[in-house]
Amino acid sequence: MTVPSVPAAAPPLVEVASWGRRFGAIIIDNILLGIPTGVFAFFMAMSEFEEAGIFDGSEPSEAEMTEIMNGMMGDFVLFGLISTIIGALYFILMHGSLGRTLGKMVFGIKVIKDDGSRCDMGAAFRRAVVYPIGGGVPYVGWLVTILNGLWPLWDDKHQSLGDKLGATYVVRKDPSPGPMVPIAGSPPQSPTPSV
Repeated sequence: MTVPSVPAAAPPLVEVASWGRRFGAIIIDNILLGIPTGVFAFFMAMSEFEEAGIFDGSEPSEAEMTEIMNGMMGDFVLFGLISTIIGALYFILMHGSLGRTLGKMVFGIKVIKDDGSRCDMGAAFRRAVVYPIGGGVPYVGWLVTILNGLWPLWDDKHQSLGDKLGATYVVRKDPSPGPMVPIAGSPPQSPTPSV
């Protein structure tokens, strides 16, 4: 007696978010993250200037200026580390709990896992691995950030490097009647017209 085989479930069809929506969302997220970190950096610099006595009207000597600059270098390394950690935590917590950041909410997109389920903390963490590299590796970190952002433009699945690490996709929250893409690797299909 032969046992009939069970057909495999069809991969879910989704509308992958356009690069423009992704770019708009990251701009909003970076502005939101940049405001508090910018204020923090401003006050760090002001404290260095005040400590050096610049605000009391005296002209600092060359040695004092060197000391100020050395102090500020240390502050900005600390600032870079703190802002990278805050940024990574923001993306991990927002994607892992809500599936979207504030920027993604504005642009109507969300992150899902490659099986179509909601993004969880594990997938959000794996996808965020590129953020500390981009923000924390001197001289080449910016290149990782740019490649991660541009990668969906030429990737056949429209995934960034972070999406590939996290096995995730960025999709439209409410798809329009446009071409749908199966996320399990099948060729793109058009939606079936409703009757």
